Amino acid sequence: MLLYSHMEIYLIRHTTPAIESGICYGASDVDVAAGFDTEVARVKPLLPTKTPDVYTSPLQRCEKLAAALFGSNYTKDDRLKEMNFGDWEMLPWDNISRNALRKWADNVVFEHIPGGESYEELYTRSISLLEEVIAKGNDAVFVTHNGVIRCILAYVTDTALVDAFDISMDYGHISHLQVENGEVKVIFSNL
Repeated sequence: MLLYSHMEIYLIRHTTPAIESGICYGASDVDVAAGFDTEVARVKPLLPTKTPDVYTSPLQRCEKLAAALFGSNYTKDDRLKEMNFGDWEMLPWDNISRNALRKWADNVVFEHIPGGESYEELYTRSISLLEEVIAKGNDAVFVTHNGVIRCILAYVTDTALVDAFDISMDYGHISHLQVENGEVKVIFSNL
C-alpha cells in the first residue's frame, strides 16, 4: 500500500561524456566533457522545485551531475549504472567481431555480452529500483544513463523491450513520470 497517492519522478540522462565517438562504453567510468557547466545550466531550470529523493549512478558522469544539481543530497545506487558491455568496454565498435555483434543483435534482449550482461538484466535491475522508490512514495530524481531510462520508459509505456532501442534521448535529457494511485505514466520526455 502506498503512503502517498501522488508522486513525481524525474529521469535525467548524464551530460556529454569525455570520450571519442565510436567507442563502446557502458559500465566504464567515463568523465564528463568540457561543456559540463553549460549543460548543467540548461538542465537546472527544468528540475522540480520541491526537494526530491535523489538517486544516482555511481559512475562519475552521473555523480558529477547529481552533485552539480543537488549538492551532496543524493544516494548512489549500482542499479542505475549503464549496461555492462563486458569484454567490449572501451573498444572501438569497429574492433568488435562482426559475428559477436550479429549474435548479440539477433537476440538483443537476452544475449549476454561476453563478460557483461544482457539487456534483460539491465531492465530487471532498473525496474527493481523504480518499484522500490515508488513504494516509498517520495518524489524522486534518477540521474542515470540512456539504457536505464529506456528500460524504465519501456516499462511505464508497456513497450516491448526489443523496441526500447527506438527510444532515443540526448545528453542531459529529462523524462518526467507521475505516479497517481499506483499507476505510472509519462508526463513529458524532452530536452
